[in-house]
Amino acid sequence: MKFLRKIFSAATPGAMPEIDLHGLKVPLALEKVEEAIREVSSKGGGDIRIICGKGKGSRGGMGVLREAVAGWLDAHGLEGKYRRDLESDGLDGAIILTVEGHFEGR
Repeated sequence: MKFLRKIFSAATPGAMPEIDLHGLKVPLALEKVEEAIREVSSKGGGDIRIICGKGKGSRGGMGVLREAVAGWLDAHGLEGKYRRDLESDGLDGAIILTVEGHFEGR
């Protein structure tokens, strides 16, 4: 599935796992983020790239998923554990999250 491409095993050895949320509604996207965090946590932790998109296809050009994901991370005690992944155009279509070896979740 597109949104889990590389989350369970990176295509390139040593590559950062990614989860692509493009096209998902917020509730499903947040569910997939939690699944990805649990998977990375169960393997001892590490960084994960959460691709939310820049919001160019959203009404008003605002990134709905990126704000929802950031809010969810904050609400689950992960504030300060992530950063926006800025691209050359100055926009952030992804979040880099550092997952520790133990994640409680809900």
